[in-house]
Amino acid sequence: MASSRPNPRSGRYRAACDLCRHKKIHCDGDKPACETCRLAKAPCAFTARPSQNKTAKEQLIDARARIQELEQQLAEQRQLKAKRPLGSTLPQLRIRDPSDFDAALDIFHWHLGFSGPLSPSSPGREAFLSTIYLRTGCQFDLHSFSRRVKASYISQYPSRKSRLVCPKWPGQELIQRCITYYMTENLYSVFPMVLPSTLLSSFDEYCTNSRDEKWQIIAQARFVSFTAFITQIHRHHPDFADAEPDSYIQAALTLLPYLILASNCTEALEAILIIALYITPTGSTPSGQLLLSIAVRKLYNLGAYHRSPTVVDPETHSHLRAVFWMCYAMDKEMCIRSSQPPLIHDTDCDLALPPNYVERSSDRQFLSEPLSQHILLYPSDLRLSILRSKIYRLLYSVESQSQSQSQPQARRLESIRELDAELTELRSAFPIHFQPDPTAYLKPDYKLHDFSIRGMNIHLEYYFCVRKIHEAGILAIDSISPLSSSVELYHHAARSTLYYFLRGEGLVQAPTVWIHAQFILSSALALFWNIIQSPSAASVDGDIQLLQEMKGLFRRLCENCWEGAPLPPLYIFEEFLGMLVYLAGRCQENYKPRTKV
Repeated sequence: MASSRPNPRSGRYRAACDLCRHKKIHCDGDKPACETCRLAKAPCAFTARPSQNKTAKEQLIDARARIQELEQQLAEQRQLKAKRPLGSTLPQLRIRDPSDFDAALDIFHWHLGFSGPLSPSSPGREAFLSTIYLRTGCQFDLHSFSRRVKASYISQYPSRKSRLVCPKWPGQELIQRCITYYMTENLYSVFPMVLPSTLLSSFDEYCTNSRDEKWQIIAQARFVSFTAFITQIHRHHPDFADAEPDSYIQAALTLLPYLILASNCTEALEAILIIALYITPTGSTPSGQLLLSIAVRKLYNLGAYHRSPTVVDPETHSHLRAVFWMCYAMDKEMCIRSSQPPLIHDTDCDLALPPNYVERSSDRQFLSEPLSQHILLYPSDLRLSILRSKIYRLLYSVESQSQSQSQPQARRLESIRELDAELTELRSAFPIHFQPDPTAYLKPDYKLHDFSIRGMNIHLEYYFCVRKIHEAGILAIDSISPLSSSVELYHHAARSTLYYFLRGEGLVQAPTVWIHAQFILSSALALFWNIIQSPSAASVDGDIQLLQEMKGLFRRLCENCWEGAPLPPLYIFEEFLGMLVYLAGRCQENYKPRTKV
């Protein structure tokens, strides 16, 4: 029988398995598993470290490569100083790099803190943690998990280092290509960030330096952030192959004080919104919220919350209304995900949808078709954004919590029924072939058609709304006996969400994993909580299998990373899902019915 230990010639020989090394105890080396691994019911694995004994020639090559890298960084910094515009000698503002493991862990914990029973404000948090210990004999210790997963990552990928992103200013030719691409592809339909009719004229003014210095700085921030955004979301396009969007957005951030202080300036508003749109999906959600709050205040100052024009021309006001809805959708998404008060209050605004907004019965909002300059789509359905606002106001706001204390059950149940009915009505208005299916996971032949990213977003947000509506009754502190229909719909939506990620090829990708982080984490925890509470339920085996398949999805993503080491977020997700699968298995094993002798 072949030994599973690594060949000493291929790496430094290890006398202890990974688990014994982690616990710093003696390993007996038994096969197929040592005593420690058998008792822990964990795989007994020996991971070989790469050889550290390099020849003098190899060390010299590495040293020269490192010197060349440092010289290049120094040259870039000198170039930056030479090109830096007036007033940009401020300290550099940096976004968090998700390729840094500590940053990725912090972002992961931030999302986890707003996922179902793990939310610090959740009344069921303590019951969740204590039940896990009672049913599995293991503590659900996230601090220990963080230390363990970081040590494991560093031991497997010791050469992985964080990136050093230095600010860079894109050339005028690249900016011109981005403007042309934005206009020819009609991207305003999905991202109404800048008014296409003014782009070319304002760019000419910027290039010829024909305006005052203040306008030039704001225009530069606008075009640099615009270039960063376009080259990031279309990074695989050959025209943008050599672009460095992260460096461009860092450069735009150096001009942020000028954007904040610019009063009643549409260009400054656009630049701030673009920066917020860029950094929020990287995991820097709190920073994105701060930038969005500035953009919202500028929208109010410009009168964009009114449907009728105030002081600007009709075309500009129509554009400001489109920007308003972009900010509104972002605000309501952040609000319901974090259960924090919104920046935009519905009672203060005109919520009439844009006249050229896509009809709810149109196939266009679900299919990957060429965009039209005459129809506004946005990344998701604005009608869902309005509903998310109602969900927060009626179920999660401070006002709703105070009302539930005076009317413990009746008012909350009435709100849940009203919101569920409104969501069902919205779903039924979609084309019949593209309606989200609450029980999609029960249908092996369920297909996603030729969905666009927007179509997929609508389905995922629909499932999220279903869970948030019925979660309010399940996790309520005064909810002695939740409605069985709410519990069933809640878990149906969680299963369908995970099933959707498994079936939607390419939906989860390394650069955008944080966009879907809370969808995945909250759904996985919902099923895990159900397993822990009811280990003998008929759905347990299927739920564990679903969690295992999600772990396998992230395993494949880790293996397919071209950089030689998986991005930390992918590795963290895989390990966390693996921990849920392990604890669920322990719970199921402990509560298997024992046969009487």
